[in-house]
Amino acid sequence: MDEMMKRINKFDNGTYLKVEWENGQLVLGGRIDTIYETNNGLEENDVGYREFYACAFKIEKIFQNFTNKILKENGLMEISIENQPTFITLSNGNIIWKSDI
Repeated sequence: MDEMMKRINKFDNGTYLKVEWENGQLVLGGRIDTIYETNNGLEENDVGYREFYACAFKIEKIFQNFTNKILKENGLMEISIENQPTFITLSNGNIIWKSDI
């Protein structure tokens, strides 16, 4: 499990998070739905095959969306090493993840 997922995994399903991607181009509020193991969609014997953990994030509020992503409130979005946000904060404003980017 990568460091970001270890930090998210410390919180229960249903915990509210505010998540920011692309330095504020996309900002969502929502809740941890579940954490699961997945892969990047390649065949196991492919050179680039990779397994990782992901968080299904239930979107409650779209604060900002200046991206080409089609999102809707009450929809799910994956948070993972393949879709890594810039910041993740709790409802009290405490930062639980900040990317190195």
